[in-house]
Amino acid sequence: MAYQLSRRQWAFSIAYGQSMITLLVLLNVFFPQYLNLTFIIFIIGMVAFTAITMKTQLRHIVGKEAKEIKEGRRLFIGRPREVTELQRSDPRLVDELKPMLKSSLMSFLGLIVILVWYPLYFNVVGGVARDPEVDVVTRVLLFLAGYEIPYLVITGMNLLSRRGVKEYIQVVNKYEVYDKGIVGMGIATKFPLEGYAVNVNPTRKFVELIKSSGKAIVKYRFYTKSYDRLADIIRRYGEPKKLEFKRR
Repeated sequence: MAYQLSRRQWAFSIAYGQSMITLLVLLNVFFPQYLNLTFIIFIIGMVAFTAITMKTQLRHIVGKEAKEIKEGRRLFIGRPREVTELQRSDPRLVDELKPMLKSSLMSFLGLIVILVWYPLYFNVVGGVARDPEVDVVTRVLLFLAGYEIPYLVITGMNLLSRRGVKEYIQVVNKYEVYDKGIVGMGIATKFPLEGYAVNVNPTRKFVELIKSSGKAIVKYRFYTKSYDRLADIIRRYGEPKKLEFKRR
């Protein structure tokens, strides 16, 4: 995805993570015999949270506005087959996507950290926690460290990887343009365009909407052989503040 988490979404993500850790610590302290089961719960919870977050973001982006836009007159259709063909023939696209791919790789490495850390750490802590001479406070601290250390490492990795990405490029594989706006995978924006600049690249055959998102730039890219027609529609109905033609 081309978009970043907002501050509110980051706050919610952190709150969810800490709530999950608190629940797991309590379960591990009072029911150490179910240590492996709680790990499975942790993984399922993490995957479910990621899926729900992505679905919520998409709903927020393409929900109500998409319905209103589709009430208008359809002027242009971007078909997946043509978009894919033009993507493959664009020699610069892979290089442009590399920072985003590296960011995704960092997230994957975070999962590896969890899978390696958990058995190594908790195999030792599990035995200590079952010792009746170990008090509850010590158990809490041991389990808390077991979850917080990898959580902080992963959060730090994600923050660093996001800072390294200056441009997020969202190639919209299927899209429709109406006299009321544009609807596609991951985007629904009404006309007139607000906060967007438009870049038309005849050489690489795409039109893209460009918008600042915090310290990064988000580019929604629409590949089409009829880029001139699409650009003309956006010019007439979208009334962008800035429209540039670039041949490079």
